[in-house]
Amino acid sequence: MIVPILAIGGFFAFLIITVYMGVKTNHEQKMALIETGQTSDIFDKKKSPSDRLSALKFGLLATGLGIGYLLGYFLQETNNLDELIRIPFAIIGGGLGLIIFYFSTKEASYHED
Repeated sequence: MIVPILAIGGFFAFLIITVYMGVKTNHEQKMALIETGQTSDIFDKKKSPSDRLSALKFGLLATGLGIGYLLGYFLQETNNLDELIRIPFAIIGGGLGLIIFYFSTKEASYHED
């Protein structure tokens, strides 16, 4: 009875201590920079164009997977096929999403120069 309580309590204590140490370390680094007269620009996250491209890539991949899975489901239900037909359709849909991403960013990369 006491082992599960200790395990759950230990898990949450580990999470709390890990987050606390991360915040404390970040604060100490920033204070050390302030003391030496430097700025904390190195901690600022800058969004690059690759962030947008990454979001587009994963969005097209997820959309392709979903559409492929849905198409496989409808084919399975209407033609009394095996349930495993959904997986190849999802993979094909995901691949088509990545191909669409490739061709849409291939044209955009030439315009950046």
